[in-house]
This record gives sequence, structure tokens and C-alpha cells, in this order.
Amino acid sequence: MPLPKLLYLCINDGSDTRINKEIKTLSTHFDVVYLGIGRDDSQAFVKPYCAEFCLIEGHHKSLGTLVRYFFAFVKRYFTQSFRSIHVINEQLLLIFFPLLIWSRRRVVADIFDSIFLRSASPIVRSLQSLLYRLPKTIIVTDDNRKTLVPKEFQNKTVVVENYPYAFYDVQSKAAAADELLILYSGSLGVTRGTVLLAELLKCSSKVKVWMIGWVYDEPTRLLSQHPQVTFWGVKTQQETMRLASECDYILSVYEPINDNNLNASPNKIYDAVQSQTPVIINAEIKVSQFVAKNRLGYVLESYYSSDFELLLQQLIAQKKDFVFDNDLRRRYTWEAIAQKLIETHLE
Repeated sequence: MPLPKLLYLCINDGSDTRINKEIKTLSTHFDVVYLGIGRDDSQAFVKPYCAEFCLIEGHHKSLGTLVRYFFAFVKRYFTQSFRSIHVINEQLLLIFFPLLIWSRRRVVADIFDSIFLRSASPIVRSLQSLLYRLPKTIIVTDDNRKTLVPKEFQNKTVVVENYPYAFYDVQSKAAAADELLILYSGSLGVTRGTVLLAELLKCSSKVKVWMIGWVYDEPTRLLSQHPQVTFWGVKTQQETMRLASECDYILSVYEPINDNNLNASPNKIYDAVQSQTPVIINAEIKVSQFVAKNRLGYVLESYYSSDFELLLQQLIAQKKDFVFDNDLRRRYTWEAIAQKLIETHLE
């Protein structure tokens, strides 16, 4: 008997870590039709799990690309029967609102990069109540993010955490005792740690950085070319964790410029638990309290800390002081919570 169809809408090229976990999980219960945006499918790790993989070539901020994306959606919406429609973030809810409103009982909104937390505009914020009425279920990534959903939508909001798959291929640390090797992964930009790393590199030739992910600005591109930096490109989460296990720290800082950053739900914290490599996180981010309580990494007093020589000394001195409890490693895995994702579509 054929599986029911699920339409998965996002503006990613199929390389995103969370999207990969979701598609792999959903493909066990649905024929997934993936509609994304990207330059090419060379990093479309989700492709083998999709019944149909459609990537609209271009950039998600290009009007022409979005128009072609819209018509690709319309074609599938009217020619195929979908048991469920999974929509990543509010922008696509807005773009497809006139059509999705007729399918609202089948729509699941997956919010992990909220425009309403990134913007202070009253006009943008006023759209939230309208858009959140559309889906039958809203997915967020942690309990804190759930509290930020307006009260009238709390009863249809489900937490599907940003945990990685269980990881067992832990490697030996690559740096000597007096050296520092930091993993810089994911979305790479000036608000995510580029400036901090550039300053640490100035302090000592014994500081090394491994970069993995998507470069978002010119200062970060220049950082990737630094002689003490190795840029690995885009990797799967398992490949990233293997490299993370060789490092002394995983960088997980966010400039405290908006509510989205202050309430960040970084998968890097749970990557740290699995790879047994501590994180570096700034105290402004709410989840840093969890990091400090469980001794999962070094908490910067502020994102804007400026004594980089002292910071370097402390990072080297403390890099072996952190603890990774086996109970945490068993608890914080995608395998432990994946069923919650499936249930959002089957209910």
C-alpha cells in the first residue's frame, strides 16, 4: 500500500541539519515531496529520503526565484493529494497564506527562525496573530520558545527539540595541551562569532579554527582564508560531530541584538553532549544557564567581552574541566524525541 504524501516547504537547499533529521524521520511514514531553494543540489543531503525532490535554482531573497517557487508550489498543490503540509518558518506561511487557508487542517508550521522574534516592527508583529491561526500545529524547538508563542496558540504548540542523532564515533583531541582548537559551525557570520575568533587568532599562533557551514558575510569569508583556519565546507551533522570531537570547544555565541538571538536554541549544545566537546556561549543567551548548570562549556560574561588575551588563557586552562554525563548523552538524542514530529502529522 502506498504511503500518504507530505509536502515539505522550505527555502533551504537540503543541507540544513534540522531539516535533514526531519525529512529522514518523516520519510518512514510519508512519501515526502520536497520543495526548496538553492544554487544546486550538490549538498542536498535530504534527497535520498524524498519521493520527489524539487529545488528551485536561485537565492531565496530574489523576487524572480520566489515567483518560480510559488508556481512550483501551485502546480503540486493542485495536481497532487497531500495528507499533510509541513511549512518551515513564518515567511512561507505568509507567501502561501491564500492557498493554505483552504488546507489549514493539514498544515504544520515549524518555527525555528522566527521573523517575529527578529523584528521589532509593529507592522510585522501584527501579522503573527493572523498567521498563527492558519496551522493545525505549531512546532518550536524548546520549552522557552514555547513560552514566546502568544497564549491563544499555546494549546496547539508542540516542542520538538533540536537534538542530534546519538553519536558514538568520538575521536581523540587534536590540539596539544597549550594549544586551542575551536570548531565554528553552522550559520557563520559577524553576529555568530567571527569577530571573537578573529581577535583570538591575533593573540597567538597556537589558536586554530575549523570552520564548517554557510558563510554569510565578507568578514567571515576573509576569516575562512586565515592561515590558522581550515574551512571544511558544508558537512552532514554526523561528519560535523566527528570533527567536533577532535576540537577543544564548539563556538555557540549570538550577538544579543534581538529576541530571536536571546532565545536561541542551538543544536550545538547537544552536539557538544554527544561529541564530548564543550561549547563557548555568551551569558546574554538564556540557554547559557543550562550550559553553566550542567558544566557543558565556558560561559562568556558578555558577547562584547574585550580582554581576549585573558579569555585565551582561561579557555586553554579550562578545556579539560567540563563534564559530559552519560545520562545526558542518552536523553538528548533525536531518536528519543523523533516520534513527536511524526505525531504532529498523524493527529
